[in-house]
Amino acid sequence: MERRDFVKAASAGPFLGSVLGANDRITIGQIGLGSRGYYETTITARNSGVDLAAVCDVFQPLADMTKQKVGGKTEAYTDFRRILERKDIDAVFVSTPDHWHAPISIMACQAGKDVYCEKPLSHTVEEGRRMVQAARKHNRIFQVGSQQRSAPHFAKCAELVQSGYIGEVSDIDCWIVSNEYPQGFGHIPDSAAPTGLDWDLYLGPAPKTPYNRNRYIWNWRWFWDYSGGNMTDWGAHHIDSIHQIMNVTAPKGVSATGARMLKDNRDTPDSFLATFEYPGFTVRFANSQVGMRMDRYAGTIFYGTKGTLFVDRNGYQVIPSKFSAIVRSDVDQVEEMLASRRREVTGEKRPRGLASPAPPLCEPIEVTGLSLDPEIQIVHVQKFLDAVKSRQRPFADVEVGHTSIVPCHLANIAYRTGRTIRWDAQKEEILGDREASRQLTKQYRAPWSLPAPSAI
Repeated sequence: MERRDFVKAASAGPFLGSVLGANDRITIGQIGLGSRGYYETTITARNSGVDLAAVCDVFQPLADMTKQKVGGKTEAYTDFRRILERKDIDAVFVSTPDHWHAPISIMACQAGKDVYCEKPLSHTVEEGRRMVQAARKHNRIFQVGSQQRSAPHFAKCAELVQSGYIGEVSDIDCWIVSNEYPQGFGHIPDSAAPTGLDWDLYLGPAPKTPYNRNRYIWNWRWFWDYSGGNMTDWGAHHIDSIHQIMNVTAPKGVSATGARMLKDNRDTPDSFLATFEYPGFTVRFANSQVGMRMDRYAGTIFYGTKGTLFVDRNGYQVIPSKFSAIVRSDVDQVEEMLASRRREVTGEKRPRGLASPAPPLCEPIEVTGLSLDPEIQIVHVQKFLDAVKSRQRPFADVEVGHTSIVPCHLANIAYRTGRTIRWDAQKEEILGDREASRQLTKQYRAPWSLPAPSAI
């Protein structure tokens, strides 16, 4: 399939093809205006079916400048609760650092708002389950920003694998790489927060700590207080797509190892390898921020008995396999070895045509030149807006986002404890390890708290 066919298939729908009436418009509030949140305002602001009524960021200049860009009657706030208080707002986009996803999303559900939350869904396993409970209790539409779910070529890969096209899959490799060696983002000293930044509100439920530039825009991903490194940042995408393509929801066991090589003040490892044991196959996630196979910065490979499937955001490829056993069932290897030695002694030539070349076990496929941004991101947002109107659960529902991020959290727990994690997915419990189990949740800094199920 050509790139234009994929884009056409992905784009078919109300956003690009229908004119929505004024009564159908959805009133949106955008919470968080970093790189992802700001990008989402460019999508929602141009959607004829949306009123972007409010934007919010703890850094006043970002809120003010976004308001100026969007124009119209959009209001700017520095406290997300002002958006949740507004009765006219139907839905919110939560694009904050990860440690704020659960508190804001749960409060939004309680306030009667539908939620589009960026991935990774949660900062801990317990938070994710509470988010699912909040969405169900308050009958809210809740979609996770795992936009690869809306990419037709990822869906095609799911069709190929589940139909048996590449045979039985035994192993999967996925990775995200960069090279920031040796300095990384350096050691930046603590300082006063920039004018207009509410640092205490930025920290929210996270531990109290002085302002440090490295803990703020973008680099917060590499501190345990706010995120889980690339295992949750990019692992959320990879594991979600593996679940989609393999039609699974949880591993049975997880182990992980990692290292620190960069000379900066991050918490999370810059080299990381996690191994996930699923029923019938194994997944390996590799992250290196100090250089590794720089030909492709991210991707996933499925090793099947008939062929190998590679997929990333730019396309996919199937490489056929051939029968290549050294010892074959249709050849007597004892007689073959004796015959070979006799020929060496006698000079007799090997008879021709004893074994015909093995045919490929499937046909090759290659699709290139695709892109997720902006086409698929637009489609993914539109699917959320469509679900808000239809009240049907979206394809990237909160439960899907939860089951996709749980393995990533377990990998970080395995790394931090130095032990293999055995997982009971039905009960959402770590088996036989109290220390590891304590990391399924976390302590919130007062006055913030994660509500108990009965209080959701």
